[in-house]
Amino acid sequence: MRTLDQQIEVHRILLDLSEHKRKAIIGNEVERLMQLTQKEVKLIRLVDQFEAERGEAVQAYMRSRNMYVTGAITINTLSKIAVRLEEKQALSERRSELLRLIGEMKQANDLNRQLIQQSLAFIDFSLDVIAGPSDQDAVYHHPQHDQQSYQRSYFDRKA
Repeated sequence: MRTLDQQIEVHRILLDLSEHKRKAIIGNEVERLMQLTQKEVKLIRLVDQFEAERGEAVQAYMRSRNMYVTGAITINTLSKIAVRLEEKQALSERRSELLRLIGEMKQANDLNRQLIQQSLAFIDFSLDVIAGPSDQDAVYHHPQHDQQSYQRSYFDRKA
């Protein structure tokens, strides 16, 4: 239960970080976004550590009940195995909370991904407006044989 509570707390922090990341993306705060991403990586490692601890605790619980399993046990399976009603309810509540947090994190991360894609599309569009379309430089045209007026841009797109 302690490990599940720790996992829930870290997931809450990760969800909060994803909100801060969204604000940093919208505000074009690249340095802040990098700092938040570094914190996120550390917290994800912590989630992995807690998951390993949870697996060990489940194995110890199963051994104490003279049950030996070779694979991973889910929280749902563990709540079915638990004898006491309080344990079943506590596991079920923690499972629901983790699933809720993970779902919200997925939505927040999808939104952040879309915002980043839109920002990149806008940057690409802006470069096309300033430098001209990229297919203009694809084929060499001799200036005397070119029927269209050749429009020079201020920037070398390939640079």
